[in-house]
Amino acid sequence: MVDDLVSNLSENRPFDAVVQTRFSRRHAMVGGMATAAVAFFGGTQAVGATAAGSAPAMGRRPLIGFSPIELGFGPEPAISDDYEFQTFLAWGEPLEPGMGPFTWPMTSAAEQEKRVGIGHDGMWFFGQDGHGMLCVNHEFGRTSHVLGKPVPESEEDVRIMQAAHGVTVAHVVRRKGIWNIEWSPNNRRIHVNTPVEFSGPVAGSALLHNDAGNEYQGTLNNCANGYTPWGTYLTCEENFNGYFGTTDETWEPTPEQDRYGFNTTGFGYEWFQFDPRFDLADAGHANEANRFGWVVEIDPRKPHVKPTKRTALG
Repeated sequence: MVDDLVSNLSENRPFDAVVQTRFSRRHAMVGGMATAAVAFFGGTQAVGATAAGSAPAMGRRPLIGFSPIELGFGPEPAISDDYEFQTFLAWGEPLEPGMGPFTWPMTSAAEQEKRVGIGHDGMWFFGQDGHGMLCVNHEFGRTSHVLGKPVPESEEDVRIMQAAHGVTVAHVVRRKGIWNIEWSPNNRRIHVNTPVEFSGPVAGSALLHNDAGNEYQGTLNNCANGYTPWGTYLTCEENFNGYFGTTDETWEPTPEQDRYGFNTTGFGYEWFQFDPRFDLADAGHANEANRFGWVVEIDPRKPHVKPTKRTALG
C-alpha cells in the first residue's frame, strides 16, 4: 500500500512504540491493583464468591449473548440469526427528490454532488426516535471504482472523482423497521470543491495563501470522526498527500513535504493532470497542500454554514 510507506525518517521514537509502552504500563498497574484487592479482601473468599455466582468479578459485565456464526467471506455480512442488517445510504443514492436511479459509471460531477459519496468511513447520527441527520465520511474510491477507467481523461473526470469524496449529510428515517433517506433542506454533500473556512492559529497565515487567489475549498480522505457537545460533526482529513503530484521532473519536495510523504505520483489519482490545485509544481497553488490535513467541523442542521477547519485541533 502506498500509504504504508514510512515518511518519518527521524530518530524519534515512533508512536506505536509509545502506545505499546503505555498499554504495558497500564496492564501492569491493573494487574497489581487486582492482586492487592485479592490480598486485602482475602483471596479464598473472593474467588469462592465469584465461582459460586453470588457476585460478579469487580468491574466485569456479562458477555453479550448471540448465536455463533462460521467465519468466512461473501457478498453479504455474516451475522448471527439473532440480528438483521439492512443496506442503505449506498454510494450513488440520491439526496434530492426527483432524481433517477444510480447508474455506473458516474458520468457527471453535478450529478455526483447530489448523491451519496463513495468509500464510507467514520460517521455519526444526530437524532433520536428513528429520525435525524446522519453524517458519513467518504474516504476512499479509486478512479476505476467511480469512472470505470484507470485514470481521469478530462477535467470533468477529475471533478466527478472529487465530488465522490468528502462527507454526506443526510436526513434518515426509520419506518416499520426500515431506514431510508428522506428529503430535507439539510441534505447536502461536502466535497473537494465545497467552499470552506479556517479558524484557529492557522487562520490568516501566509502559508494558506496562493498567488492564484483561489478560495479555500474542499475536504478529502475523510477518515476518523467525532462530534461536539453542541451538536456538530467533526471529520478528520487523513492521507491528503496522496492526492497531489506532478509531471514536472524537476520538482523536488521541501523538507516539510518530504516529511508528509509528498511525491510526484501520489496515490495514482492524477488529479494534477487537469486541476492545478493538486499540481505540486504549480507556483500559483504552492500552498494548496497546506489547506488539507485538518479537523473539519460541519453543522448538520445548517446547510448554509461553511465547513470550518479547526486548526487548533491539529
